[in-house]
Amino acid sequence: MTLLRSLSAYRCKVIIQAADSAEETSKTKIKSQKTVLSVLYGIWKREGILGYFKGLHAQILKTVLSSALLLMIKEKISASTWVLILALKRYLLLPRGKVKNL
Repeated sequence: MTLLRSLSAYRCKVIIQAADSAEETSKTKIKSQKTVLSVLYGIWKREGILGYFKGLHAQILKTVLSSALLLMIKEKISASTWVLILALKRYLLLPRGKVKNL
């Protein structure tokens, strides 16, 4: 449910920003006030319930890919940190007399 709310809020934000940029480029300077509720009502009126899910595939793909990338980076950093800690532990706790000269 939270995902759907955030996606509809994201779509509302995009529609509001697109309307603002379209008004800036047009010759008429009539500034209509766009709110989230008015955009939600407009989507419902023009596109119906399926309008709230427009662009859902792209947003989910973006979210999954970025989450996977962040998780992979976290795992690599975690593994490298453990190797570094174990190497330092072995180096610091190794008695100096037992090092062989080759």
